Amino acid sequence: MPPPLIGFSVFMRNVPTTLTERSLETELSPFMDGLRIKDWTCEKPHGKPFGILTFLYRKDGQNFLNKHGQQPIPGALFRGGPRMRAHLTLLGRPIFCMESDKEPDSTLLRVLQLNEEQRNQPPEYDEKAKEPKHVVFDAQGLSCGHYDYLKERLTYTPDIQWRIQRGIAKFARDTLIVSFPHSLGQIRLEIPYRTIHEVVISGRPPSLFLTLWEPPRILLLAHENNEDELLFMNMKSLSVNFNSSLPRPGVRERLSKIPHDVVDHGDIIGQSLIYSITISPEEFASKIERLRENEYLKVTSHNVPVASFGCSYMVEGLASFKAAVTKCAQTIPFDLLYQFQALVQNGYLLPATAQNLLLRLLSNKSHDTPTRVGGAETAEHEASLARFPFSSHAVKKLFSQMPFPGPYTEAKMFDTDEIWSLLETNEKEIQQGLARELITERARQNLTMVYKVQVTPTRIMFNGPEPEAKNRILRKFPRHIGYFARIQFCDEDGQDLYFNPKISLDNIHSRFNRILDDGFPIAGRLYKFLGFSHSSLRSHAVWFMAGFVDDNKQLRSYATVILELGDFRGIRSPARCEYCPPKAIGFSIGQAFSETPIAVDLKELNTRIEKIPDVKSQDGTRVFSDGVGTISSELLDAVLDRMSQTSRTATCLQIRWAGAKGMLSLDSTLKGSVMRVRDSMLKFDSPDTQNLEICDAANKPIPLVLNRQMIKILEDMRTPESWFFKLQNRELSRLRKITAITENTVIFLKRQKIAEQMGFSQFIRRLHKLGFDYKKDAFLCSVVEAVVLREVRLLKHKSRIPVEHGVTLFGVMDEFGYLGDEEVFITFDKQQGGSYPNLENRLVIVTRSPALHPGDIQLRTAVVPPRGHPLRSLSNCIVFSQKGKRDLPSQLSGGDLDGDIYNVIWDPIAVEGCKLEFEPADYPRVAPLDIGRNVRAEDMTGFFVKFMATDQLGLIAVKHIIFADLHDAGSVHDECKLLAEMHSTAVDYSKTGIPVNMDKISSLKRTRYRPDFLAPAPPANIVDKTEIQFEAPIVPSAEADEDDDSGPKHKFYKSDKVLGKLYRAIDEKKIWKDDIHLNINRFGPYLWDELMVHIIRQCEKNLGHVEWRGALDEAKSIRQAYVFFHYYILIGR
Repeated sequence: MPPPLIGFSVFMRNVPTTLTERSLETELSPFMDGLRIKDWTCEKPHGKPFGILTFLYRKDGQNFLNKHGQQPIPGALFRGGPRMRAHLTLLGRPIFCMESDKEPDSTLLRVLQLNEEQRNQPPEYDEKAKEPKHVVFDAQGLSCGHYDYLKERLTYTPDIQWRIQRGIAKFARDTLIVSFPHSLGQIRLEIPYRTIHEVVISGRPPSLFLTLWEPPRILLLAHENNEDELLFMNMKSLSVNFNSSLPRPGVRERLSKIPHDVVDHGDIIGQSLIYSITISPEEFASKIERLRENEYLKVTSHNVPVASFGCSYMVEGLASFKAAVTKCAQTIPFDLLYQFQALVQNGYLLPATAQNLLLRLLSNKSHDTPTRVGGAETAEHEASLARFPFSSHAVKKLFSQMPFPGPYTEAKMFDTDEIWSLLETNEKEIQQGLARELITERARQNLTMVYKVQVTPTRIMFNGPEPEAKNRILRKFPRHIGYFARIQFCDEDGQDLYFNPKISLDNIHSRFNRILDDGFPIAGRLYKFLGFSHSSLRSHAVWFMAGFVDDNKQLRSYATVILELGDFRGIRSPARCEYCPPKAIGFSIGQAFSETPIAVDLKELNTRIEKIPDVKSQDGTRVFSDGVGTISSELLDAVLDRMSQTSRTATCLQIRWAGAKGMLSLDSTLKGSVMRVRDSMLKFDSPDTQNLEICDAANKPIPLVLNRQMIKILEDMRTPESWFFKLQNRELSRLRKITAITENTVIFLKRQKIAEQMGFSQFIRRLHKLGFDYKKDAFLCSVVEAVVLREVRLLKHKSRIPVEHGVTLFGVMDEFGYLGDEEVFITFDKQQGGSYPNLENRLVIVTRSPALHPGDIQLRTAVVPPRGHPLRSLSNCIVFSQKGKRDLPSQLSGGDLDGDIYNVIWDPIAVEGCKLEFEPADYPRVAPLDIGRNVRAEDMTGFFVKFMATDQLGLIAVKHIIFADLHDAGSVHDECKLLAEMHSTAVDYSKTGIPVNMDKISSLKRTRYRPDFLAPAPPANIVDKTEIQFEAPIVPSAEADEDDDSGPKHKFYKSDKVLGKLYRAIDEKKIWKDDIHLNINRFGPYLWDELMVHIIRQCEKNLGHVEWRGALDEAKSIRQAYVFFHYYILIGR
């Protein structure tokens, strides 16, 4: 063990309360530089008049006090002691410094020690890539609007204007920040550079015009004074449901719009994406030149006239367009109208332009029926083809064809005639089969096209339709799928809302709640909340539907659709209801929304359904068969015949049937077509028993990969460090060799399933057989290198270490009582190139992720039943015993058998190295929240939003790994056990409705510092679409401040546990330079030219002369369709 660090602490009082920790460090830096002190840091509580200085070396702290410490004034007394004189002044204020009576934080000293080590390493700074200098303008006006072309001249039309005083427009490191005072407080707009398409500089008057991809991030900081605090508390006391637009003083409130006295900014925020900032003429030219130096921004000079007459405002335009949509809804098919509304809603077309196109479409409809396009799935789509000159697919292509309006974009691109001509061209390509959707017939059986909607803090965006795995609801109404939509609640960039304790999201969550309760119109239909599955709840997605008349002429609403699935009366917990009809609620009904690509008609197979009792412990408190039933060989074979070739060896299926969910394992003793289900599988009564839906199949073993939590517990069980390094070094050796030999590359690409649909690995192998080296092409080479680099990074930064002697399998129960209390049966197919292990009477490690409690990893004896025993007919699963006081799955992170997968390790070094084994956790069962009545719609939508707001699963997991590293006892420490229990509560939150008690987290020691293995990976960028380059740290700017921090700024220390050692053992940049990224001489013939010569020779040899030039235009169109398809995948439309 290294000697303990001593360090030195200094207490400072009379520090200006306005200083933050970062600004205090900036103020102190010149004094530290004067004393040549490098290893120090400061802590400054928000709003407090004191701070703490910590020095790594005691001599540095003493030198600082010798120079700047307080000194007694001779003969002067104060409160019974000597009056002090300060020798340090900050912001004109005397700062009194003295040695602290508390010992320095030992972890903070480790942070300083790591900083010193990193500072003494060879510098990696890219001197050319200096941090961009801040450019700060005085903002005198702000407006949002849109570009239009009046008489073919680009013109800006302001839709809303804000008069601002003392405003600031600050171009920081990677974000433009606009702030100005408001009657409610300080308004702050954050506009990341990645969302700025173009900055146009206009000199009359001095203005910046910003073309944005998405609306700004809007924050409100309330005035910080006692009167506001008193007003806030008094108003809150008047109402239990108080929800003021005024945030609590000192807390930033995320807003969905910029407040305005007259106009509602929220009505147009998603369409008026041109922001104009009027700036002060002072130093205008010099600041603009500095702004042009920012390589992250596209800056253009152009005097943009501001429209004052002859223009159309967005508010009126949207109102007129929505009225036109309502009028056209009875004439124009929904799928066609949807795309036009999406173009307007998402800001691609002005409302007036889209309205003109709709009116022209009405006048051009025809009753001639063109040829049906391959891939049309609904009668609705066929109708759009039969009556109108172009289809919804032709309109959808406009998303990739419409440019941003701007100084160098031609006005004709937005002309109605030009767009109409483009639509006709698109339709022609579709009719010729050049732009059909790239989806195979097999995939079409399992997937369907679904409309998708994104709800963000500011807007609603319409996307799709896109391929989506079928579920029970969609399968019931195959001709009315357009009446269902998948709704994603997310931030503007499509990611989850980022949790920040300093920012309140109450306003945003209220907006989400209103949308869930009220629904929204799309192309003449009103879509309202229908439900969500357990997995979609965690991904913050729900299903909406609009009412329709089905094929039997019956009116379908969200209530009738759900009630047909089963009887859900009497449920009084919102968390147990994953759907929402008005008066009746179901238990785990969200399984109707679970993705089930395969469905089998049991009636057609003459299947007999039997209900069998659960297997329980003697005292009845434990259920050994929780979530698992059985299936006969005849029925299993019939099901597998309907699945893909790779799944036809499965003996265990994850299923949904009627109101049941769970696993079915093969029972070879059953005769005929039989399925047996247990009470633990039945979640509600349902008459919908005809189809057996398949979620997954245990068709092959899943490779076992370690993770941080698993490694930490195994370390606490005394598994030797050498075993972890052996596994990591083996994987590193494999990764280093991947790009060395083409055959290694092919095997790697195939295992990783890279571009599997296009046969990428086979393509590389075929090139090699023909004598062509794929490395001669920069793009192909970069694809392989990127995938290898990803694996290296997962190994270093996530500790994703493959285990050769281990496997991950579905869990089922021993139906025949063969296994003893402490025994398991492990069976799986041979892995390619591997050997089947002898697991007879061997001790193995069994666990399940996520494992946080030290008892989540257990040792058991693996046995093999004799030949001919029914258990021997199973494959690719772990079979648990039905004997003993407690079932093993429940001991492993609270697992069960309804589809959970388990990790097994039989490596003798790891198994024999486990000197300690801990008791498993046994948390009491938590009853779901009972609200005392049947759940109503508002209860369900309220729970969904509350779950979004309070789900702390990730936060708890990170805190656990930090505490486990800090404490010598590791995961066995009481604080880690408490976090493990809280994590279990958080996992069950979506089922019980009972959130984690955050007061317990507050009671834990604050985790200000993190182990070095949690540090973010250095950024790597793709340059010129072919070259991957690591981003070297840039030279820090002297003017850096809080506005340069896009997230929390963590401090890291050097971990002395195995995770830290494994992390530091991998030098990803060296591996990249020496082994992955090969400097290939690409001079000589172009790979694709050589390949083309070969193909032409083969064609002439086998087919005779082929005149291919005549088909060149068609080939280009096919390629364009391919690029278009992948473009939509990338942008998520």
